[in-house]
Amino acid sequence: MSLLLGLCLFVAEALAGPGSVAVMYFQNQGNPELEPLKVGLTQMLTTDLVGAGGVTVVERTQLQALMDELKLGHSAVVDKDTSSKLGKLLGAEYLILGSYFSLAGTLRVDARLVRVETGEVVYASGSNGTVAEFLDIERKVAAGFRERIGQLIPGAVPPLPALAALTSAVGTGQPLDAALKFSDGLIALDQHELPRARESFQAAIAADPRMDAARAQLASMEL
Repeated sequence: MSLLLGLCLFVAEALAGPGSVAVMYFQNQGNPELEPLKVGLTQMLTTDLVGAGGVTVVERTQLQALMDELKLGHSAVVDKDTSSKLGKLLGAEYLILGSYFSLAGTLRVDARLVRVETGEVVYASGSNGTVAEFLDIERKVAAGFRERIGQLIPGAVPPLPALAALTSAVGTGQPLDAALKFSDGLIALDQHELPRARESFQAAIAADPRMDAARAQLASMEL
């Protein structure tokens, strides 16, 4: 273990608190065109958990910094030992791990909440729908995790607004295309390619005006 990783581990263990959560990159099971989606999906789930009462959520930028240090890039974490190591280095008590695949126009997302110390799966959830329902799928998965974490830490994580409110807002956008553009923008940011990142976020909003995550990233780039 390098000196930097050792220092990160020491600091993370000192700061780790009950209920701290890190969302890892999901595993793409199949369609190579959806490979970038792992980054956007992680960011969106992280955003849906951040600011929820007393729970501490690891920012995706912190995850990526550690992944870069370990030369893992944007790899999905499927090995138990690796996920445990990353969880400890990030100071997380829990990890959210998952996978997704698309087949014949249907998209499926599965995820599980794992206790870092023991490797125990304390909650699992999945959702599927058409590719046009991507935002609904992500929202439903996020809502389930907020509710479960709220049970683990009473009062810490309020539920998301009712899914029906989101469903009623579905328009004529292309949410999966928007999510892929959003993902490409995040990857460009990680690679310090700001013009490409800005262009991708703008393309995400053009593909689906409901992609508020892309608007937030554009706003942060202007600060």
